[in-house]
Amino acid sequence: MSRYVISDHHFGHSRIIQYTDRPFSSVGEMNQTLLNRHYETVEDSDTLIHLGDVAMDMRDGAETIEYFERLGGDLLLRGNHDIGLEAEAAPFPVLQACTIEHNERKFYCTHRPQDVPDEWDGWVIHGHEHNNHPDEFPFVAYDSQRVNVSCELLNYRPIALETLSGILDACPDGSRIRDVDTARAQLSDD
Repeated sequence: MSRYVISDHHFGHSRIIQYTDRPFSSVGEMNQTLLNRHYETVEDSDTLIHLGDVAMDMRDGAETIEYFERLGGDLLLRGNHDIGLEAEAAPFPVLQACTIEHNERKFYCTHRPQDVPDEWDGWVIHGHEHNNHPDEFPFVAYDSQRVNVSCELLNYRPIALETLSGILDACPDGSRIRDVDTARAQLSDD
């Protein structure tokens, strides 16, 4: 059993394809690819922590619930596009933030990196920034102790905390790694 993290699927959101330069020709293709990559990666016995923006669901939360259940999600940290979802109406836990521990690292998890409390001095896992600001919000900003798990930076599949921990262990101080594919290429050469 592994724990996985990801954010910003934006199921059903046609404009996200252009906004983040996703390699899909339609919303249907995007939705199906996101689901397929999830199913190829995550087992039923695994835990999925989603860091927000499951769907473009500003109305009533129905799309967020539908897609989160299709992902077999365990915990949703509310994103800015999940605002239609009332936490008490969801059949799964919905929080603003949480902390998790893995291999002696403690992570503060939230959708927007701007929402991390000032007193937090450990690692942060966040989404929200997609791949639009790679200098400020890459996949790994080692000296800032930040990890951006927006799905564009993870090749559209969740990442296991075990894998993430191994990447962080292999990073030299000062590392700023654009995405998971770059991390694997750079860190496997060492």
